[in-house]
Amino acid sequence: MIKAELYKLRTHRTPLATAATLLVGVLAPSVVMLWYTPTNTSAYADTWLAVYSILAILLAIVFGGWALGTEYRQDTVKRMLASEPRRGRALATKASAAAASMTAVLAAVAGLGWLAARVVGDMNDVMVAWEGRQVLATVFTALLAGAMTFGLSAITRSDSFAMIGMVGLLLVLDPLLGLIPKIGDYTLGSSLSVVSDKIAGTASGFGEVASLSTSSATLTLVAWLVAFVGGGTVLFASRDI
Repeated sequence: MIKAELYKLRTHRTPLATAATLLVGVLAPSVVMLWYTPTNTSAYADTWLAVYSILAILLAIVFGGWALGTEYRQDTVKRMLASEPRRGRALATKASAAAASMTAVLAAVAGLGWLAARVVGDMNDVMVAWEGRQVLATVFTALLAGAMTFGLSAITRSDSFAMIGMVGLLLVLDPLLGLIPKIGDYTLGSSLSVVSDKIAGTASGFGEVASLSTSSATLTLVAWLVAFVGGGTVLFASRDI
């Protein structure tokens, strides 16, 4: 089955389009700076990192929903299970292939983005440092978002509903939950902010005191992940196809 997953990753449009979009988006700031030379030297690193952070998370949601949801949209779930009838193993294989390919693309694009910024910076006598911890925080956030969308696609049996649901959670439901005292401390966004800021080595909440400790935020993220991925796994294994 792993060969089939690798074949899909090489030939389907969604993986190729998401990777290409991320690459073009990350290289675009450096191309612009060939003509526009900012006086703020930190812009050479900050610009491509900002674009990378936003696109990586959004495209991870798209890719995470596609990885399993496309089987439902194209009605190929039965064919997939015909080659691997053990549903748990089939789901694990698909998830592993998606996670490995996503990690490889995120790492490669980050390296190319930094290299482009470094070259343009050298042309303007600016040293662009490698922001490894910030890249690692972005990769962590993107993988988490992709994994949760993957689980949501198993719950909803749809890539579109999974993507819309994940975006709705991050942009609508999560901020609303954040307004509720006590409960708001354990939202996905709040806990993710604490953990990702810890990885990046920056202050949580834009310099504010974090509402959760790192250990509590980590456990909260694990709970969110288990709810989505675990729930999707149980439903995928027990429901009729």
